Amino acid sequence: MSIELNVLYEDEELVVMKAPTDEELIELVYKFIRNKGRPVTWKELREAFSGIAGEDRLRKALSKLRQRGDIVELRGGRYATPDMPGVMEELEERRRKRMLREALSLEWSMYGSSRRRLAYTTTV
Repeated sequence: MSIELNVLYEDEELVVMKAPTDEELIELVYKFIRNKGRPVTWKELREAFSGIAGEDRLRKALSKLRQRGDIVELRGGRYATPDMPGVMEELEERRRKRMLREALSLEWSMYGSSRRRLAYTTTV
């Protein structure tokens, strides 16, 4: 998949393209992920945008897209649009697991503190 950039000069041996601005890079990254039609890894993004944008600019573009809600980060450092197949299910599963961890943590912290109080009062 080729990334569309403005060509400034072209001959038989050389093609000079204009580097994208930050806003253009954000849109290019979004279009790249959407056109893949499946979640993409950081490695895929880095390879696709090597020579176009450095890793820092690429990370900033991903961060901006996540803040806007255009993409989500999945397990394994994969990035996808929310409307891709299976993405919402994975996000829902992540939310359920987080809620379960928080509930268990709260339950165990309550159990642990009452047990310590009980042990303290019986030894005094």
